[in-house]
Amino acid sequence: MLKTGYTALTVAATSAMLSSAAIGGTIEGTAAYRERIAVPPDATLYVQLQDVSRADAPSVTLSAKRYALTGVPAQFELSYDDALIQEGMRYVVRGSIFQGDKLLFTTDTAYPVLTNGAGNTTDLMLVKVQPPGAAVLENTNWTATGLNGAALETERRPALSFANDGAFSGSGGCNRFSGQAEIAGNNIEFPDNMAATLMACPPPLDEVERQFFKALQGVTAYAFKGDTLVLLDNAGQSVVQFAREQ
Repeated sequence: MLKTGYTALTVAATSAMLSSAAIGGTIEGTAAYRERIAVPPDATLYVQLQDVSRADAPSVTLSAKRYALTGVPAQFELSYDDALIQEGMRYVVRGSIFQGDKLLFTTDTAYPVLTNGAGNTTDLMLVKVQPPGAAVLENTNWTATGLNGAALETERRPALSFANDGAFSGSGGCNRFSGQAEIAGNNIEFPDNMAATLMACPPPLDEVERQFFKALQGVTAYAFKGDTLVLLDNAGQSVVQFAREQ
């Protein structure tokens, strides 16, 4: 079975503090992301310490460093002026990975540090930034257009959708089904024991649904071709194709 892992980034510091004030402390941590893909050799990691105390005002960057990515795992140190830190205020660390000016990964949640019970260490989990309009697996409704290399011509077609945690649900064209897929990078496996309704289906829906469920059991990876989601077997052959619903 697949296991979800993550790729961490070892980095070498290349820039200094934003402020020239006296340095009073250091925040240490790691930066990582779950996808099993390498970053470009010219990618950089940008880490910031921000004051987010005021909900009605923009965050204030107190310290920042940019790192050149050199390998795995990733560790960073962020120095700050202790005189800028006040008890009761809120401070967070944010991280982003760039290739030139292009944003590749970023944190999508707050990582508190220094006050309100938080310490001076934190581990950042970055998420991949999708280009505007790009197809994504999660939170998208997919309708099957091809099965085992042949176009689907039935009026009611299989459909599939995924949540962020790998949970999925859909229809075989007749019966509803759901389950938990194991997803790591572009690898995916569907469970043998999917929950499904057991309605009798008229032809040709019954045969289409039978082939669809059988095809899912052989899926080991997925890929995108524009707005098309392609599920692949272990030989890299397309077994199911889906179109993104608009």
